[in-house]
Amino acid sequence: MTVHFYLVRHGQTQLNRHHRLQGITDSPLTKKGVRRARKLGIQLQNIEFASVYTSDLKRTQETARIILSENQKKLAKIISEPGLRELSFGNFEEMKNRHMVPNAIKKLGIGQIFSAATSKKRVTAMTNLFGKMDEGAQIEDAKQLNARITRTLSTIGKQYAGRDVNILIVAHALILSLFIENLSGDVPLFLLKNARVSKVDYDGVKFKIVNVNKKKSIK
Repeated sequence: MTVHFYLVRHGQTQLNRHHRLQGITDSPLTKKGVRRARKLGIQLQNIEFASVYTSDLKRTQETARIILSENQKKLAKIISEPGLRELSFGNFEEMKNRHMVPNAIKKLGIGQIFSAATSKKRVTAMTNLFGKMDEGAQIEDAKQLNARITRTLSTIGKQYAGRDVNILIVAHALILSLFIENLSGDVPLFLLKNARVSKVDYDGVKFKIVNVNKKKSIK
């Protein structure tokens, strides 16, 4: 039997809209974010979820509520799980994206930036740069972040051992992208899109990618 994880990045937020880094800082959904979350809810309306987990940040919880408002099956309770929280960007929280590159070049040099951007494991390499730029903030590195989400999803999955169930997970761009990259998935250049779904199966031992960043109907 298999646990089918439906992994969703939250809908667009005000900080997303203004192209600012958003880790543990919360920000409300935009009208576009609400609209896209509702569209995804319609896309998933005939899938019965045994449970729904979000991070402990409001933007994921709001997205989950909108998705479930369109569901035609028996509704599951939304459970807040801190293990799904996004990476903290330390002193770079809410910084404009266009300011990140000059800051990174100043602190690390153009060589490290170019190497990370062109790496085969780009998300991993880019994640590790934040800790190098802000050592005092004790930012998780890629290995720690991936271990956290893998441990969290494994713990959730093992609760349903021997059953064939669907689990909705609403979390964040970097943590989900890193998880998928470490399963050898093809992550978009600018990480997973807002209010898009990726499907990963779990057999109690291993995770297997079914699809990534799906835009159209999914089963």
